[in-house]
Amino acid sequence: MGSGTLEMNQTKIDWGTTLELHRGWLSTVIRSRLADRDAAADVMQEVALSAVRQANPPSDPEKIAPWLYRIALRKVINHHRAKGRGKQLVQGVIEKGEVRSSDREPAPGAWLLGQEDQASIASGLAKLSAQDRQILLLKYTEGWGYEALARHLGITVKTVEYRLLKARRALRAQLSAIE
Repeated sequence: MGSGTLEMNQTKIDWGTTLELHRGWLSTVIRSRLADRDAAADVMQEVALSAVRQANPPSDPEKIAPWLYRIALRKVINHHRAKGRGKQLVQGVIEKGEVRSSDREPAPGAWLLGQEDQASIASGLAKLSAQDRQILLLKYTEGWGYEALARHLGITVKTVEYRLLKARRALRAQLSAIE
C-alpha cells in the first residue's frame, strides 16, 4: 500500500486526487460553519489529514463524499470547542487587565462583506442555522443540483428538497426583516 493510496475492492484510490475532487464543496461546507477563512483553511487541512489517516475508509467510492462530510462536521465542531476554550482563556487574561480588549479576533461574517447587497445577504445567512446556510451555499455558490446534494450529504433527494425549501423561507424572512 502506497502512502497516498488505499486498496479497495482491487481498485486503488488516490487520496490526493480524491480530496482535490471534493475540496470545493467541502470548503463551502466548512466556510458556511466558520466565519474565518483562515480557520476554514486550517480545518480543511485537518479533514484531509484525518481522511488519509483513517484505518477504515469506506469501501464503496459512492460513500466517500458522505464520509468526508461527516469528518468535516467533526473537525468544525472540534474547532469551535478549541476556539471556545481559547476565548475563555483570553477573557480571563482581559479581566486581569493584561491584554487590551481591542486585541480580540475580528467579528464573524467578515468574509461576506463587500457590496451592500452582499452585506444584507451575509446578515441574513448569519442568522440561519448552520445546516440551512450550508445547503444554500452548496446549492447556489457551488451550483449543485438536488441529486448531487443528496449524494454528498448522505441524505435523500426528498430531504434535500425539504431542507432547501425551509432554508430559502428562513433566508427570505431574514432579508425581509433587514429591509
